[in-house]
Amino acid sequence: MRNKIESNLRGASYIILAVSAAAAIWAVTRGLEKPLLGPHSFRQTQTAISAYYMADDPAMFLDYITPVLGPPWRIPMELPVFQWIVARFHQLSGIELDICGKLVSIAAWLLCMVPLASITRSLQLPREVRLLTVAIALSSPLYLFWGAAFLIETTGVLCALCMVASALCARESPSWKWLLIALAAGTIASTVKATTWAVAAGTGLLLVLFYDGIPRLADWKKFVPPIIALLLPLIPGKLWLAYGDSIKQANPFAREIILASSPKQAAWNFGTLEQKLDPETWQIIFRHILEQLLVPFPILGPWFLVIVLAAGAALAPRRIPLLFALLAGFASGPIVFTNLYFEHSYYWCANGIWLLLATGVALGGIWEGTPKPGPKIACLILTIGISASGFITWSQRFLPIINSLPTRDALAEAWTLPIQKMVPEGRTLLIVGNDWNPNSVYYAKRKGLAFPAADWIPFPGAQLDRFFALLNEGETLGGVIISPRLLDDKNQGFWNEFLRDKHISTQGTPTAFGVLFPSSDFHSTGIP
Repeated sequence: MRNKIESNLRGASYIILAVSAAAAIWAVTRGLEKPLLGPHSFRQTQTAISAYYMADDPAMFLDYITPVLGPPWRIPMELPVFQWIVARFHQLSGIELDICGKLVSIAAWLLCMVPLASITRSLQLPREVRLLTVAIALSSPLYLFWGAAFLIETTGVLCALCMVASALCARESPSWKWLLIALAAGTIASTVKATTWAVAAGTGLLLVLFYDGIPRLADWKKFVPPIIALLLPLIPGKLWLAYGDSIKQANPFAREIILASSPKQAAWNFGTLEQKLDPETWQIIFRHILEQLLVPFPILGPWFLVIVLAAGAALAPRRIPLLFALLAGFASGPIVFTNLYFEHSYYWCANGIWLLLATGVALGGIWEGTPKPGPKIACLILTIGISASGFITWSQRFLPIINSLPTRDALAEAWTLPIQKMVPEGRTLLIVGNDWNPNSVYYAKRKGLAFPAADWIPFPGAQLDRFFALLNEGETLGGVIISPRLLDDKNQGFWNEFLRDKHISTQGTPTAFGVLFPSSDFHSTGIP
């Protein structure tokens, strides 16, 4: 009888996982054909534009270009592993680049389930709970939406999870193989997405220490090598940042706004003490958690996961150190990189996985609370509730965003075709009034300068003069796109003088990304 019950429970776990996986695959493939114009579209097109030029030049890798801040076009931020894979996939398959980027991101997220399952095994969760943990991860609205974006996030998470999973395997069964895999995966993670690596390395360190309770110094030979493997990737990560900064120095705008070593960039990444102490900061951060991770459940609302965590800790006190380690890893993201998590909702991909894993550990505590089948059945019901709530949250909050995006054909009609008719291939665009958002540059298939909205960079000014001086003969300014909000009557004289001085027509044409003023030396037939 007991064997039959256990068999039924295991079968139910497999069914829940299979249903969650099928629903997740359906969800992440919604909107594949839509352009990259949703939330935080600037980061998606910034990634995509590098992949676009890498597809044209298969030899391009370390010296890749991101032509959004003017020449020199190279402003390396992350090691372009994701972009290179997307470019090769696009080149070999002939599939639209936007779709290739989304598919690679989705594939990376689905592959994350492999190291995640390995971690649950290392943490000695029952097999059924491992399956349920993966089901919960697959149904998270955070990853259902951002996992299908043209972003490096899931690639960074995949490498980080592989690093932690391998370190735990080395902790469990010391082996050079696992240490080398952890080091290799961590090196890729630290150069592809340094902030994701940092959160994972800290979490992995705690997991290695609290692997089987409070660590004992006598076991140092077991946990010191994995910890070294987790932390050593800091060196290649720092070397990559230094290399990137050495390249960015040549760009008059990049050296002002995105140098990793600059105080301004440090303040942007970590936030200021004032921001960290401001209650409003944490209200916004909690809203990110509420909308993407603490999925609401009938009656219990967003506190559903909190109740599950508390129940797991109460029923299995021996798992409290592991829960502490995972929750600390989750909290470390916004605590350390406060402004990034405040400004960008996709940054939660780096640490959200640790909250979901903590939920799995809590379910493990409930499952093991008593040999009776009641708690185990409760775990199945709780997982169904969490997963269903995740999909419902995604359908209510994120699916409407996807459905509201224009089609590629509509975007081509409103922007790509007009800009290509009015600005010759090879010529450069200047975009003013939309910060350094590369949406217009990417979909125009032109290089450009998206003038950054930084208080310390005047328009026009020395940086803009340097931009014009650096343009090659074939890259001369082909058009200026100005945000309509800047084109009021009091500014008309300024803009007319500026455009004439740059040999740009003062007759503008409204487009999807602003009013386009083409070069006066190119006689277009106009937009039909």
